[in-house]
Amino acid sequence: MANLLTEAIYRLFSKPNTKMYPVKPADIAKGFRGKVVWKKDTCIFCMMCVTNCPTNALTMNKEKKTWAIDIGKCIFCGRCHDVCPTKPKSIDNGSEFELASTDKKKFKHEEKK
Repeated sequence: MANLLTEAIYRLFSKPNTKMYPVKPADIAKGFRGKVVWKKDTCIFCMMCVTNCPTNALTMNKEKKTWAIDIGKCIFCGRCHDVCPTKPKSIDNGSEFELASTDKKKFKHEEKK
């Protein structure tokens, strides 16, 4: 019983072990795979990212020079980045991770070159 009481008093006055995420920004680890970012300046529209996407989250139109992603389908595997032949890579995983939404329209993102 005495051990329990001393432990409770110690924990009452010590710093918490949890991260204060909503108040302070979260620490992002090196190699983190967040929301996919397309760099249209270096893209050659080879379609490698689209053909290698395991969930078919990416679509591309060569004629209209458009690129689109459905974040609701994306599993953030990084395969699109790995198969991109351009130097520097025209597709990459960013650091944005707060992607939850109740509006399905926010999951579809389209860009034009």
